[in-house]
Amino acid sequence: MDDSTNKAYREVSWKRYLLKTEQPRVIRFLESRGNEVFYQVSKSIENAITNRLDWVVLLIHPNMKNIIKINKKDYVHVLNRANEWFVSKEKYEICSQIKIIKSKLENQPRKTPIRFETLI
Repeated sequence: MDDSTNKAYREVSWKRYLLKTEQPRVIRFLESRGNEVFYQVSKSIENAITNRLDWVVLLIHPNMKNIIKINKKDYVHVLNRANEWFVSKEKYEICSQIKIIKSKLENQPRKTPIRFETLI
């Protein structure tokens, strides 16, 4: 049996990896992979918005076997953090993409409650 199918992943808070921190390991990780991580996170949120998904789950690093789950209520916060990252790296073209993603979220129609008609 293929050993890769039996990998167990641990869910950790997205805040651990994406918010500003003083943890040297996370700082090194973001400095080496931050552009890719924040871009992938932003695009995954955009996909979730388009498909009306309530959360996004991402594998942060295969060697650490940690996944993060970003709930819909946190999409704007994470997009703001990604934008902050790209501003600091002077990647303004990606900032404009994030602005478009945020506008998609703001303009997304709210789920309408299901109405039940009485049979009586």
